[in-house]
Amino acid sequence: MKETIGAFHFEEDEFITIALAHYHRFKESAHYDQKYKWYVLKELNEFMERSVITKETVGEIVHDLKKENTSSGYFVYWRSLLEFERFSITHEEQCTDVLRTLYDDEKPLKERLNEATRQSHSCGYSLGAPLLGYLLAAFDYTSYPMYKKEVLETFKNMIGAHEKLGRAADNYSQYVELCKYLLPFVAREIKNATMLDVQDFLYCITRYRELFVPVIIHYLKHLSEKPYEEAEDARVCTLLKMVHGAICEIPELSPLCIQKARELTTFKNDSYPSLVIYTKEQEGHVKLFLEIEKDEIRYGIMDEYEKDMDVIHRIEDFSFSRLRQKYETAYERLIRLNRQTVREERASYGKREENERQPVSFEHKVQFPSLYFEDEERLKRQIQSALKNGKHLIFAGPPGTGKSKLASEVCKSYGVQSVFTTASSDWSTFETIGGYHPTREGTLTFHPGLFLQCFKDDRTKKEQNKWLIVDEMNRADLDQAFGALLSVLAGDRVSLGFKAENGKNVTICPQEEGKDAVHEYSVPSSWRLIGTMNTRDKATLFQMSYAFMRRFAFISIHPPSEITEKVLLRYMNKWGIENYPFITELTKLWHVINRYEQVGPALIQDVALFTKDEGDFTSAFQLFLWPQIRLFEQEREFMNEICSLTFIDEETIRREWRDEQ
Repeated sequence: MKETIGAFHFEEDEFITIALAHYHRFKESAHYDQKYKWYVLKELNEFMERSVITKETVGEIVHDLKKENTSSGYFVYWRSLLEFERFSITHEEQCTDVLRTLYDDEKPLKERLNEATRQSHSCGYSLGAPLLGYLLAAFDYTSYPMYKKEVLETFKNMIGAHEKLGRAADNYSQYVELCKYLLPFVAREIKNATMLDVQDFLYCITRYRELFVPVIIHYLKHLSEKPYEEAEDARVCTLLKMVHGAICEIPELSPLCIQKARELTTFKNDSYPSLVIYTKEQEGHVKLFLEIEKDEIRYGIMDEYEKDMDVIHRIEDFSFSRLRQKYETAYERLIRLNRQTVREERASYGKREENERQPVSFEHKVQFPSLYFEDEERLKRQIQSALKNGKHLIFAGPPGTGKSKLASEVCKSYGVQSVFTTASSDWSTFETIGGYHPTREGTLTFHPGLFLQCFKDDRTKKEQNKWLIVDEMNRADLDQAFGALLSVLAGDRVSLGFKAENGKNVTICPQEEGKDAVHEYSVPSSWRLIGTMNTRDKATLFQMSYAFMRRFAFISIHPPSEITEKVLLRYMNKWGIENYPFITELTKLWHVINRYEQVGPALIQDVALFTKDEGDFTSAFQLFLWPQIRLFEQEREFMNEICSLTFIDEETIRREWRDEQ
């Protein structure tokens, strides 16, 4: 057999060799906690060897399989085995056939998997790939690995293989083939290696940052010693993003609000693999940094003038713990240097540069390609017309209809930056317009609020035009919180009761009247405010005045008028959820809920992402949908209909319902 998967050649690439060497050492460390799998599966194999699968015994066998399943690690989600046990009770004969088919070693694995899934589907029950893996590993863990979708997807990304996943039987078959390719390599490090050793390697290399970060750094260092190959770029970026994700999860760095991976340098222009880690508060100043060269690895904080780096020359000396410790100790220094940079920029404040505010063309056609709306053309027409005629926008509709995402997409469509915030009943002009803040020296200085920050960068004092998105707008007392802004939107110049750094009163004015002074905030004529309102929010405390409403165009955002599998598949395409296996069940659930109270597709997306692997609709309903339902007269009727759905655990739902009453 040629040892390849996708375009990846196991023998020609050093990644597997490097990863296995690190894995071998990782198993001896305190971080490794997976030994229990061998004990559990060994006992299950002995139990299955003693068992005879018949219509009379299948229920007891499945019950024992459920009892031995662990609640964490690589085993199966408990709900899957609970539903399989019910299947064994309600369809003893079909369940017996399923297990006998799976355990018939005389037939090829792919044929057995297809036949077993077909047998279960004929009874309205679906066997997921994780359950198939557990059932087969319980039968013979030396030949069949347990399965997790995220492990397969992550590892394929690590090696640059991109075959798409599909049906449960196909996914598990693909995983078994991968494990077969890897078995000879694992056997070089582990004597008498089995499929359980392979799947343990795959699980650890994709789930433990203490393992995969050093592996990635070692591999990138290996690549930096070779001639540049453009084909490696995408893979190097993927590996750097995994390192970035591990750094983001360091709890001590959480106050930095690390942004998603933005700047990933590969080998272009003779550079080495490097990672610049931006933070929301300190963007553009001192940054966390990581660079891998053939002779050394450097990490710490850096900017044009200041550097605080650890340098490692031997890969054996690198560890995630050392990297983490360096970033943690550099935290205070990073904050201090950024504050110093901000003060220097303020001191050098000068005149506004030409064309700093890019003009917004309202002739541009609004687009939102990542969202699906049944009445998309109506929305585009109304949004374009309102913005062009100088109106601000409010998107109103039930929860989960995509109002907030649509607001962000509108800003992107017009090429403008935006600031996103959620309204609160505690809002006053202090949060929105600004007010005095104490300094370390014991004095008071004016600090701009949310709205004024849209018009001028508080650090550089440069004018800007960032549109403001206010989510759940009617949770605030808008007339009180927006105050002077209403007058400015009407074209008036407003002087606030606060002194700026130059001693003059802070002033808000239309752009045409601004003089680019420290105390002035000029509102561009192309600036827009976009708000969202939940029309069913019973927590709404305030109503809008007519003076406020006059400046806005209200655009209704509706859920689809008809919920069908075809409509849901259109949403799945937008969400990037391919080959979702429970489309019928999810359609039924959404249809039942919307007969009583409308919920939008965003909530259904949460359910789809939660259920795509295990199909646990009971937990998904509890977590995402039930908190949104507020019924009174029809609540009992609604619960009866939900509990009648075959894929919902009636006992669990009714128990929670009783607890709430």
